[in-house]
Amino acid sequence: MTRKSHNKKRNVGIIYEQLILTVSKGIVKNNPKLVESAKSIIKKHFVPGTELYKEHKLFQALVKPHIDNDSLATSILGEAKKAARAHDSNRLEREKSRLIRDINLTFGKGFYGTRIKEYKEFATVQTLMNDWRQNSTNIQRIVEYEQKVHNILTSEKTVKTLSEHKSPDADNLVVKIMTEKFNQKYGSKLTDQQSMLIKNYVMSDKKINFESTLNSIRENCIRELNRYSINCESSIVKSKIDPVILELKQLDTANLNDENFSKFMTLCHLQKELKERTNG
Repeated sequence: MTRKSHNKKRNVGIIYEQLILTVSKGIVKNNPKLVESAKSIIKKHFVPGTELYKEHKLFQALVKPHIDNDSLATSILGEAKKAARAHDSNRLEREKSRLIRDINLTFGKGFYGTRIKEYKEFATVQTLMNDWRQNSTNIQRIVEYEQKVHNILTSEKTVKTLSEHKSPDADNLVVKIMTEKFNQKYGSKLTDQQSMLIKNYVMSDKKINFESTLNSIRENCIRELNRYSINCESSIVKSKIDPVILELKQLDTANLNDENFSKFMTLCHLQKELKERTNG
């Protein structure tokens, strides 16, 4: 069967993930301009009611969840087909062109080289949605790709745990908690909690709920530090824990800016690190 190369520039699922990774990169490198540029494009183009936003939601529904029931996955596929065909294709293509233009002007064509782990899944979904909308007569390919997307829906979604790429100098994380954001070892490997924080920070206007989430992260980290302190054998590290806890208690969750946000991204990793060491 003849296959043409995938046009990733017009794949909303891929572009959105690349924008989120760009936000993360800006936070890691302490580059507020990069963060704001990516956030601005997301807020401008992924607006509820637009065809771009609708397609983005379809990607999220078909790639992200794990469905452990074959019949339910089949039903989701059927609803996704109806939704894809209900989109205004001409308007969607115009919105994609405007999005690509803004990305090119802001970041240049090198932006599209940003690698995402679910590239194959997003490409498969896009191919299937295109065939659905065009009422393709290539029944063999439609059947093949519907089966592939069904497999995506029912497949287990796994994320590398922190223990798989743990730093041998883990104690230093306690000392450096308020001075380091992401170091190079962790910078390209986001946890689920970090990904959730970034997406909420970029997309959500519900600052009250977000503040509650940050408070929860801070309190959980303080709890894990106290637990770690009990069994810590290093007197030097142990002497640093109380000052760190004091700084955490003073960490502002209401005045949310990129600098504060990057600290909470670090806390997500530290919290898991401490929990693993305490339970280990």
